[in-house]
Amino acid sequence: MKKIMIIALLLASTALFAKPAIKFKSTTFDFGQVASGKTIDIVFEFENSGDEVLIIKNIIPACGCTTAALAKKEYKPGEKGTIAGKFNTSGYNGKVIKTITVNSNDPDMAETRLAVSGTVFVKDFAQADMKPGHIPFGAVASGKAYVRKLNLSNLGNLDLRILEVSSSPEVSLAFKTNAVGARQSTEIILTFTPFEKGTFNNMVKIRTNDYRSPYIFVRLEAEID
Repeated sequence: MKKIMIIALLLASTALFAKPAIKFKSTTFDFGQVASGKTIDIVFEFENSGDEVLIIKNIIPACGCTTAALAKKEYKPGEKGTIAGKFNTSGYNGKVIKTITVNSNDPDMAETRLAVSGTVFVKDFAQADMKPGHIPFGAVASGKAYVRKLNLSNLGNLDLRILEVSSSPEVSLAFKTNAVGARQSTEIILTFTPFEKGTFNNMVKIRTNDYRSPYIFVRLEAEID
C-alpha cells in the first residue's frame, strides 16, 4: 500500500512539473552581405525539449519586409520544427537588423525574439549634386525678373529622375530634361520675379530618385525694393 502511494505521489509530482520547452538551435540569422533588391530565405530550427505538447501561438515579424511561417502549431516532446521566412532587402542600405517574435505556451519562454541581420549594399544608384545650393540675389526691384543658372549632375550609375518640384510663386524653374544619365549633367534655368518689398528668404525643393538624399534644396535670398 505504501509503495502504491509513493508511486502515485511520484507520478503526481512528475505531472505537476511537466511542461513544454521551446529550444532554438540559434536565435540569430546572419545573411552576410548582399546587394539591395535580393530576397533572403530565413530558417530558424527549434525543438520541443520539454515533456508536454508545445504550441506556437503566434509569429510576429517586425515589419512588412519580413515574413515568417510554420508548417504546423503543435509539437510533441522531442519533436523538431522550423520557422521559415523571407526578408526583402529592397530599399535598404548598410547594416540591417530585423526581429521576429515567437509566442508559445512554454511557461519559461512565452516570448522568444529571433534576430535577422546582415549588410545590404546598393550596387546601382542615382546620386544628385546641385550647384550652387545658395543664391544671394542681393538688392532687387519688385516686378523685375532675375535669372540664374543651376547645374544638376548625376554622380551615380543609374539615370537620375526629377520627380517633383516645390517653390514659392516668385520662383519658376525650366528644365532641359527630367532625366539625367549616369555621370551626366544638365542645366536648370531659375527665374526669380519678386512681388512685394522686403526681405525674401525661401527654399526651392526638388525631389529625385536619389535614394540616399532624395531632396535637393536651393536657398534664395534677396532684399526687395
